[in-house]
Amino acid sequence: MRIKKFNIVFINNMKIKTLIKIGIKTIFWFLTICFILFFNVKEVNLVIKNNNIMPIFSVKKIKQIKYNAQIKQNWNKKKNKKNTISQKSKRIFLLKLVISAFKKKHFSAIDKNTYKKLCNYYKWRCSIIEVDEFSYQKKTYYTALTIYLVIFVNKYLPSLKETLEYIKIQPEKKWRRWYAWHHSIILNVKKSMDYKQFFEVLTHELWHIVDLWILNWTSIFKSKKFTEFWKKAFAKDDPSLQFYKLCWLSENVKKADSFISDFVSWYWMTDTFEDFAESFNMYINHNRVFRQMASESNILKYKYNFIAKLFKWHYINDDKKFLYKSHFRPWDSTRFNN
Repeated sequence: MRIKKFNIVFINNMKIKTLIKIGIKTIFWFLTICFILFFNVKEVNLVIKNNNIMPIFSVKKIKQIKYNAQIKQNWNKKKNKKNTISQKSKRIFLLKLVISAFKKKHFSAIDKNTYKKLCNYYKWRCSIIEVDEFSYQKKTYYTALTIYLVIFVNKYLPSLKETLEYIKIQPEKKWRRWYAWHHSIILNVKKSMDYKQFFEVLTHELWHIVDLWILNWTSIFKSKKFTEFWKKAFAKDDPSLQFYKLCWLSENVKKADSFISDFVSWYWMTDTFEDFAESFNMYINHNRVFRQMASESNILKYKYNFIAKLFKWHYINDDKKFLYKSHFRPWDSTRFNN
């Protein structure tokens, strides 16, 4: 009787232990599944560039790779430094040509490849300039002066590069001396015209391009008073209109209270566009004289400041040698010193 009782108790204990083990395993897997679901554990995939698996190198090999990378980095730095110096040398080369032109210096025998060198340095600018029927020296100087002015204006008005498409320089023909039309400039150069006057004529004509094609605004409403060849062309919020309205009622009608003292030259009488272009040429090439003129007229002060703000108060020449007399106005700003 006792033996039977013992066997029954032993069997019951074994069943309880088995159930406990099953219960523990069930709880373990349940917690594991809950952990994966709640904490959202994701597999990390390593990105392999160029589908190449990184080989396992020795310590010596890794050091060699690092050393080669450092040499390459140093070489790239030297290369970039050389390119920077190269840009500086290009600017110096161009500036020397411009100064030589203004001083009317002649080429020496070693300068026979100057034009080719200039166009290699400034390919885009040279590609839009066409110079016909001139000596090699004049062709080089005219191209250098044009490039210099375009670079200066484009620095402050970057859209000039997209706007200006063509500049043609040729000996004077039967038609007009020079003019700007749409995105191009035609200059018919006289034999008697020196390089400085050429530069000023180019400055004058280039401003027509800037005025009509770059200083534009976004309003859909057009000005009725100020037109281009009697057609509505200027948006009502066009910046140029602020300049025009200082002295003009419309494209060709001057205000009654505007006098020669409010303009930089007599050539302003042609129309609003010539008034603007003449003022720009004075600002770029005779800046000190323009400031002296502006001291005699509040309207000229506004004109001076209008252009100065566009170019952040930078200009090319101040014409220090010119002795200004009170209320002096040239007939044409491009013949200022003639």
